[in-house]
Amino acid sequence: MKREMPTKFQQGFVLLLLFIALTGFIGMIHEFLTAIVLAAIFSGLLYPFYLHILYYLKNRSALAAGATLIICAFAVGLPLAGLAGMVTSEAIQITKKARPIVQEAFDNNLSLSEKVPDWLPMKEKLEPFHEMMVKKASEAISATGSWLVSSLSSVTKGTVGFFISLFVMLYAMFYFLIYGQQLLRSLASLLPLSEEDRNEVMNRGLMVTRASLKGIMIVGVIEGILVGAAFWVTGIEGSAFWGSVVFLLAAIPGLGASLIWLPAAAYLIVTGSTGWGIALIVWGVLVVSLVDNLLRPRIIGNDSKLPDLVIFISIFGGIASFGPVGILIGPVIAALLDTILNIYKKTFQSLLPS
Repeated sequence: MKREMPTKFQQGFVLLLLFIALTGFIGMIHEFLTAIVLAAIFSGLLYPFYLHILYYLKNRSALAAGATLIICAFAVGLPLAGLAGMVTSEAIQITKKARPIVQEAFDNNLSLSEKVPDWLPMKEKLEPFHEMMVKKASEAISATGSWLVSSLSSVTKGTVGFFISLFVMLYAMFYFLIYGQQLLRSLASLLPLSEEDRNEVMNRGLMVTRASLKGIMIVGVIEGILVGAAFWVTGIEGSAFWGSVVFLLAAIPGLGASLIWLPAAAYLIVTGSTGWGIALIVWGVLVVSLVDNLLRPRIIGNDSKLPDLVIFISIFGGIASFGPVGILIGPVIAALLDTILNIYKKTFQSLLPS
Protein backbone atom coordinates (compact mmCIF):
# COMPACT_ATOMS: atom_id res chain seq x y z
CA MET A 1 0.00 0.00 0.00
CA LYS A 2 1.43 3.33 -1.06
CA ARG A 3 1.93 5.78 1.76
CA GLU A 4 0.31 9.18 1.32
CA MET A 5 2.50 12.25 1.32
CA PRO A 6 1.97 14.26 4.50
CA THR A 7 0.39 17.67 4.08
CA LYS A 8 2.15 20.85 5.11
CA PHE A 9 -0.15 21.02 8.13
CA GLN A 10 0.89 17.53 9.22
CA GLN A 11 4.57 18.34 8.69
CA GLY A 12 4.23 21.55 10.70
CA PHE A 13 2.37 19.72 13.46
CA VAL A 14 5.08 17.05 13.67
CA LEU A 15 7.79 19.71 13.80
CA LEU A 16 5.90 21.47 16.61
CA LEU A 17 5.62 18.23 18.57
CA LEU A 18 9.32 17.57 18.01
CA PHE A 19 10.19 21.07 19.23
CA ILE A 20 8.07 20.67 22.38
CA ALA A 21 9.48 17.21 23.16
CA LEU A 22 13.06 18.30 22.47
CA THR A 23 12.70 21.43 24.59
CA GLY A 24 11.26 19.39 27.46
CA PHE A 25 13.97 16.75 27.20
CA ILE A 26 16.81 19.31 27.12
CA GLY A 27 15.24 21.17 30.03
CA MET A 28 15.07 17.90 31.96
CA ILE A 29 18.74 17.00 31.42
CA HIS A 30 20.23 20.52 31.28
CA GLU A 31 22.19 19.88 34.49
CA PHE A 32 24.09 17.11 32.70
CA LEU A 33 24.49 18.69 29.25
CA THR A 34 28.06 19.76 29.96
CA ALA A 35 28.93 16.24 31.16
CA ILE A 36 27.38 14.70 28.03
CA VAL A 37 29.16 17.15 25.69
CA LEU A 38 32.47 16.47 27.43
CA ALA A 39 31.81 12.73 27.15
CA ALA A 40 31.28 13.10 23.40
CA ILE A 41 34.48 15.17 23.05
CA PHE A 42 36.65 12.80 25.08
CA SER A 43 35.16 9.76 23.35
CA GLY A 44 36.06 11.25 19.98
CA LEU A 45 39.62 11.92 21.10
CA LEU A 46 39.97 8.44 22.64
CA TYR A 47 38.31 6.54 19.81
CA PRO A 48 41.56 5.64 17.95
CA PHE A 49 42.99 4.31 21.23
CA TYR A 50 39.76 2.37 21.83
CA LEU A 51 40.09 0.75 18.39
CA HIS A 52 43.58 -0.50 19.30
CA ILE A 53 42.26 -1.99 22.56
CA LEU A 54 39.32 -3.49 20.66
CA TYR A 55 41.70 -5.21 18.26
CA TYR A 56 43.77 -6.78 21.06
CA LEU A 57 40.63 -7.89 22.92
CA LYS A 58 39.27 -9.57 19.77
CA ASN A 59 36.29 -7.23 19.21
CA ARG A 60 34.88 -7.44 22.73
CA SER A 61 33.46 -3.91 22.58
CA ALA A 62 32.17 -3.59 26.15
CA LEU A 63 35.41 -4.92 27.61
CA ALA A 64 37.48 -2.65 25.34
CA ALA A 65 35.44 0.43 26.29
CA GLY A 66 35.78 -0.38 29.99
CA ALA A 67 39.54 -0.97 29.65
CA THR A 68 39.91 2.34 27.78
CA LEU A 69 38.15 4.25 30.54
CA ILE A 70 40.13 2.55 33.32
CA ILE A 71 43.48 3.15 31.62
CA CYS A 72 42.66 6.82 30.99
CA ALA A 73 41.38 7.30 34.54
CA PHE A 74 44.68 6.11 36.01
CA ALA A 75 46.94 7.64 33.36
CA VAL A 76 45.20 11.03 33.08
CA GLY A 77 42.44 11.40 35.67
CA LEU A 78 44.43 10.85 38.86
CA PRO A 79 47.42 13.06 37.87
CA LEU A 80 44.97 15.73 36.67
CA ALA A 81 43.14 15.69 40.00
CA GLY A 82 46.43 16.08 41.87
CA LEU A 83 47.50 18.91 39.57
CA ALA A 84 44.16 20.67 40.06
CA GLY A 85 44.66 20.59 43.83
CA MET A 86 48.20 21.95 43.48
CA VAL A 87 47.09 24.71 41.08
CA THR A 88 44.26 25.74 43.40
CA SER A 89 46.62 25.95 46.38
CA GLU A 90 49.19 27.99 44.45
CA ALA A 91 46.48 30.24 42.99
CA ILE A 92 45.23 31.05 46.50
CA GLN A 93 48.76 31.90 47.65
CA ILE A 94 49.48 34.04 44.58
CA THR A 95 46.18 35.89 45.00
CA LYS A 96 47.17 36.79 48.57
CA LYS A 97 50.78 37.69 47.71
CA ALA A 98 50.15 39.49 44.41
CA ARG A 99 50.76 43.02 45.61
CA PRO A 100 53.91 42.27 47.71
CA ILE A 101 55.45 40.41 44.75
CA VAL A 102 54.74 43.25 42.32
CA GLN A 103 55.85 45.83 44.91
CA GLU A 104 59.17 44.02 45.25
CA ALA A 105 59.67 44.06 41.50
CA PHE A 106 58.96 47.76 41.22
CA ASP A 107 60.71 48.88 44.38
CA ASN A 108 63.62 46.68 45.41
CA ASN A 109 65.06 49.77 47.17
CA LEU A 110 65.08 51.69 43.87
CA SER A 111 62.66 54.17 42.33
CA LEU A 112 61.01 53.48 39.03
CA SER A 113 63.02 56.16 37.28
CA GLU A 114 66.26 54.45 38.39
CA LYS A 115 65.09 51.16 36.88
CA VAL A 116 64.37 52.69 33.47
CA PRO A 117 67.39 52.97 31.12
CA ASP A 118 68.85 56.44 30.64
CA TRP A 119 68.23 56.38 26.89
CA LEU A 120 64.44 56.12 27.31
CA PRO A 121 62.82 59.54 26.65
CA MET A 122 60.99 61.26 29.51
CA LYS A 123 61.84 58.47 31.95
CA GLU A 124 61.45 60.91 34.86
CA LYS A 125 57.79 61.37 33.95
CA LEU A 126 57.16 57.69 34.69
CA GLU A 127 57.77 58.17 38.41
CA PRO A 128 54.26 59.55 39.21
CA PHE A 129 52.75 56.41 37.71
CA HIS A 130 54.74 54.11 40.01
CA GLU A 131 51.92 53.43 42.45
CA MET A 132 49.30 53.05 39.73
CA MET A 133 51.46 50.51 37.85
CA VAL A 134 51.98 48.50 41.03
CA LYS A 135 48.25 48.56 41.74
CA LYS A 136 47.14 47.55 38.23
CA ALA A 137 49.73 44.78 37.88
CA SER A 138 48.84 43.29 41.26
CA GLU A 139 45.12 43.52 40.45
CA ALA A 140 45.66 41.64 37.18
CA ILE A 141 47.59 38.83 38.90
CA SER A 142 45.10 38.67 41.77
CA ALA A 143 42.12 38.56 39.38
CA THR A 144 43.71 35.72 37.40
CA GLY A 145 44.30 33.72 40.56
CA SER A 146 40.81 34.38 41.91
CA TRP A 147 39.19 33.35 38.61
CA LEU A 148 41.17 30.12 38.47
CA VAL A 149 40.34 29.27 42.09
CA SER A 150 36.63 29.98 41.64
CA SER A 151 36.53 28.03 38.37
CA LEU A 152 38.22 24.95 39.81
CA SER A 153 36.10 25.17 42.95
CA SER A 154 32.86 25.44 40.97
CA VAL A 155 33.68 22.20 39.17
CA THR A 156 33.50 20.25 42.42
CA LYS A 157 30.86 22.44 44.11
CA GLY A 158 28.34 20.14 45.70
CA THR A 159 29.97 16.76 46.19
CA VAL A 160 26.85 14.74 45.32
CA GLY A 161 26.19 16.73 42.14
CA PHE A 162 29.83 16.43 41.09
CA PHE A 163 29.89 12.65 41.44
CA ILE A 164 26.55 12.29 39.65
CA SER A 165 27.87 14.38 36.73
CA LEU A 166 31.09 12.37 36.74
CA PHE A 167 29.12 9.11 36.62
CA VAL A 168 26.95 10.45 33.77
CA MET A 169 30.05 11.48 31.83
CA LEU A 170 31.80 8.12 32.28
CA TYR A 171 28.69 6.13 31.41
CA ALA A 172 28.09 8.31 28.34
CA MET A 173 31.72 7.81 27.29
CA PHE A 174 31.30 4.06 27.65
CA TYR A 175 28.20 4.19 25.44
CA PHE A 176 29.74 6.59 22.87
CA LEU A 177 32.86 4.45 22.48
CA ILE A 178 30.75 1.39 21.65
CA TYR A 179 27.86 2.92 19.72
CA GLY A 180 29.21 6.35 18.77
CA GLN A 181 29.58 5.64 15.06
CA GLN A 182 26.07 4.18 14.76
CA LEU A 183 24.64 7.08 16.76
CA LEU A 184 26.31 9.65 14.49
CA ARG A 185 25.01 7.91 11.38
CA SER A 186 21.49 7.78 12.85
CA LEU A 187 21.56 11.48 13.69
CA ALA A 188 22.98 12.35 10.27
CA SER A 189 20.19 10.38 8.57
CA LEU A 190 17.63 12.68 10.25
CA LEU A 191 19.08 15.75 8.59
CA PRO A 192 17.19 16.83 5.45
CA LEU A 193 20.43 17.02 3.47
CA SER A 194 21.93 15.22 0.52
CA GLU A 195 24.17 12.25 1.15
CA GLU A 196 27.19 14.39 0.22
CA ASP A 197 26.27 17.04 2.78
CA ARG A 198 25.63 14.40 5.45
CA ASN A 199 29.09 13.01 4.78
CA GLU A 200 30.39 16.57 5.07
CA VAL A 201 28.89 16.85 8.55
CA MET A 202 30.23 13.43 9.53
CA ASN A 203 33.73 13.60 8.03
CA ARG A 204 34.85 17.21 7.86
CA GLY A 205 33.02 18.23 11.04
CA LEU A 206 34.64 15.45 13.06
CA MET A 207 38.02 16.02 11.41
CA VAL A 208 38.07 19.75 12.15
CA THR A 209 36.86 19.19 15.71
CA ARG A 210 39.42 16.48 16.47
CA ALA A 211 42.30 18.42 14.89
CA SER A 212 41.46 21.64 16.73
CA LEU A 213 41.11 19.92 20.10
CA LYS A 214 44.33 17.94 19.62
CA GLY A 215 46.20 21.09 18.69
CA ILE A 216 44.88 23.01 21.69
CA MET A 217 45.38 20.26 24.24
CA ILE A 218 48.73 18.82 23.10
CA VAL A 219 50.40 22.17 22.40
CA GLY A 220 48.87 23.69 25.54
CA VAL A 221 50.05 20.84 27.78
CA ILE A 222 53.59 20.86 26.34
CA GLU A 223 53.97 24.63 26.56
CA GLY A 224 52.47 24.67 30.07
CA ILE A 225 54.98 22.04 31.22
CA LEU A 226 57.91 23.85 29.58
CA VAL A 227 57.04 27.24 31.07
CA GLY A 228 56.10 25.77 34.48
CA ALA A 229 59.40 23.86 34.65
CA ALA A 230 61.33 27.01 33.69
CA PHE A 231 59.58 28.98 36.43
CA TRP A 232 60.37 26.25 38.97
CA VAL A 233 64.06 26.26 38.00
CA THR A 234 64.32 30.06 38.11
CA GLY A 235 62.60 30.22 41.50
CA ILE A 236 59.39 31.99 40.47
CA GLU A 237 56.54 31.14 42.84
CA GLY A 238 53.51 29.23 41.60
CA SER A 239 55.05 27.28 38.73
CA ALA A 240 52.02 24.95 38.47
CA PHE A 241 49.65 27.91 38.53
CA TRP A 242 51.48 29.78 35.77
CA GLY A 243 51.82 26.58 33.75
CA SER A 244 48.03 26.22 33.89
CA VAL A 245 47.59 29.81 32.71
CA VAL A 246 49.95 29.07 29.82
CA PHE A 247 47.83 26.03 28.94
CA LEU A 248 44.81 28.32 28.57
CA LEU A 249 46.70 31.02 26.63
CA ALA A 250 48.57 28.59 24.38
CA ALA A 251 45.49 28.58 22.16
CA ILE A 252 46.69 31.95 20.81
CA PRO A 253 49.15 30.82 18.11
CA GLY A 254 52.60 32.38 18.38
CA LEU A 255 51.68 34.72 21.23
CA GLY A 256 49.87 32.96 24.09
CA ALA A 257 52.77 31.53 26.10
CA SER A 258 54.91 34.65 25.66
CA LEU A 259 52.26 36.67 27.52
CA ILE A 260 53.44 34.80 30.65
CA TRP A 261 57.14 34.01 30.26
CA LEU A 262 58.12 37.43 28.87
CA PRO A 263 56.80 39.46 31.87
CA ALA A 264 58.33 36.81 34.15
CA ALA A 265 61.73 37.31 32.49
CA ALA A 266 61.36 41.08 32.95
CA TYR A 267 60.49 40.49 36.63
CA LEU A 268 63.66 38.44 37.12
CA ILE A 269 65.82 41.08 35.45
CA VAL A 270 64.26 43.93 37.44
CA THR A 271 64.69 42.10 40.76
CA GLY A 272 68.38 41.47 40.12
CA SER A 273 68.29 37.90 38.71
CA THR A 274 69.55 39.09 35.32
CA GLY A 275 71.11 35.76 34.34
CA TRP A 276 67.93 33.82 35.05
CA GLY A 277 65.89 36.45 33.21
CA ILE A 278 68.03 36.19 30.08
CA ALA A 279 67.98 32.39 30.31
CA LEU A 280 64.17 32.45 30.49
CA ILE A 281 64.01 34.65 27.38
CA VAL A 282 66.31 32.26 25.49
CA TRP A 283 64.23 29.28 26.67
CA GLY A 284 61.01 30.98 25.59
CA VAL A 285 62.27 32.00 22.16
CA LEU A 286 64.20 28.86 21.24
CA VAL A 287 62.18 26.10 22.92
CA VAL A 288 58.62 27.23 23.75
CA SER A 289 58.12 29.16 20.50
CA LEU A 290 59.61 26.27 18.55
CA VAL A 291 56.87 23.98 19.88
CA ASP A 292 54.23 26.44 18.71
CA ASN A 293 55.73 27.01 15.27
CA LEU A 294 56.68 23.41 14.42
CA LEU A 295 54.44 21.11 16.42
CA ARG A 296 51.09 22.89 16.06
CA PRO A 297 50.97 22.75 12.21
CA ARG A 298 51.93 19.06 12.24
CA ILE A 299 49.17 18.21 14.70
CA ILE A 300 46.40 20.29 13.15
CA GLY A 301 47.29 20.08 9.45
CA ASN A 302 46.24 22.48 6.73
CA ASP A 303 43.03 20.85 5.50
CA SER A 304 41.36 20.77 8.91
CA LYS A 305 42.74 23.99 10.33
CA LEU A 306 40.39 26.64 11.62
CA PRO A 307 41.62 30.25 11.32
CA ASP A 308 43.71 31.31 14.31
CA LEU A 309 41.31 34.16 15.09
CA VAL A 310 38.34 31.77 15.16
CA ILE A 311 40.16 29.43 17.56
CA PHE A 312 41.14 32.34 19.79
CA ILE A 313 37.62 33.78 19.95
CA SER A 314 35.93 30.39 20.36
CA ILE A 315 38.18 29.39 23.26
CA PHE A 316 37.79 32.59 25.25
CA GLY A 317 34.10 32.79 24.37
CA GLY A 318 33.74 29.20 25.53
CA ILE A 319 35.56 29.93 28.79
CA ALA A 320 33.33 32.97 29.39
CA SER A 321 30.17 30.90 28.73
CA PHE A 322 31.03 27.48 30.19
CA GLY A 323 33.98 28.07 32.52
CA PRO A 324 37.26 26.13 32.15
CA VAL A 325 35.59 23.37 30.08
CA GLY A 326 34.89 26.04 27.47
CA ILE A 327 38.43 25.55 26.19
CA LEU A 328 37.08 22.28 24.72
CA ILE A 329 33.44 23.17 24.02
CA GLY A 330 34.22 26.48 22.28
CA PRO A 331 36.25 24.97 19.40
CA VAL A 332 33.63 22.20 18.94
CA ILE A 333 30.94 24.85 18.34
CA ALA A 334 33.30 26.73 16.00
CA ALA A 335 34.03 23.54 14.05
CA LEU A 336 30.29 22.87 13.75
CA LEU A 337 29.75 26.40 12.43
CA ASP A 338 32.59 25.95 9.93
CA THR A 339 30.98 22.76 8.60
CA ILE A 340 27.52 24.34 8.33
CA LEU A 341 28.95 27.35 6.48
CA ASN A 342 30.56 25.00 3.95
CA ILE A 343 27.20 23.26 3.39
CA TYR A 344 25.46 26.64 3.12
CA LYS A 345 27.94 27.77 0.48
CA LYS A 346 27.29 24.66 -1.63
CA THR A 347 23.51 24.75 -1.15
CA PHE A 348 23.15 28.39 -2.19
CA GLN A 349 25.99 28.39 -4.70
CA SER A 350 23.71 29.50 -7.54
CA LEU A 351 22.57 32.54 -5.54
CA LEU A 352 25.98 33.61 -4.29
CA PRO A 353 28.52 35.70 -6.20
CA SER A 354 31.05 33.55 -8.05
